[in-house]
Amino acid sequence: MVAREPPEIPILHQDEHVVAVDKPSGLLVHRSAESTDRVFLLQTVARVVGRPLYPVHRIDRAASGVVLLGQSPDDARWLQGALAAARKEYLVLVRGQAPDEGASDRPLSDEKRIPREAHTRFVSVERFQRTTLLRVSITSGRRHQIRRHLAHLAHQILGDTTYGKGRLNQEFRDRFDLHRLFLHAHRIVLRHEPRGEDLEVTAPLAPELEAVLARLREE
Repeated sequence: MVAREPPEIPILHQDEHVVAVDKPSGLLVHRSAESTDRVFLLQTVARVVGRPLYPVHRIDRAASGVVLLGQSPDDARWLQGALAAARKEYLVLVRGQAPDEGASDRPLSDEKRIPREAHTRFVSVERFQRTTLLRVSITSGRRHQIRRHLAHLAHQILGDTTYGKGRLNQEFRDRFDLHRLFLHAHRIVLRHEPRGEDLEVTAPLAPELEAVLARLREE
């Protein structure tokens, strides 16, 4: 799914330093040389707030949820530093019956195939017949970290066309109308350096994902 028209992007928090938004699935955070997209999160939100904004971090195109943007280059820099110590929580629906809690500290190779430290923790929130809703937290930010770690644990994320299970993905498209990755950046808590206090931002689960859970509960 590729965004061609500017979507509605909820603003979750805005002050003189930070804009936090709820990114919809299918939208890239900012322009890239490889993309043929015409619509991007950064430029769309900048038009809404009426001033340039600066990227701080990214989440996968297919994911949804909290994304932070800086109001200036200096704000983007301190936000990037604060994210290193931030609490980042995600909601994901995975294959199989996951344990009550689990973790992976398996190193993940970067684009140059150099192994990098990566730490992922999860707790089970709700179990269904063949799937489990997890709350996942990470203390590092490697590319596709949650998707890769959970796939290694044989708990592939529903809708993941790269690391997931094609047959199960197809079943969930047909039966539950799930046409995206079930990965949502739910909550970020970090130190707001200019204000000297914690900033907590939460994005409610996307409606299309809530609809899948509702169908699963009915069954």
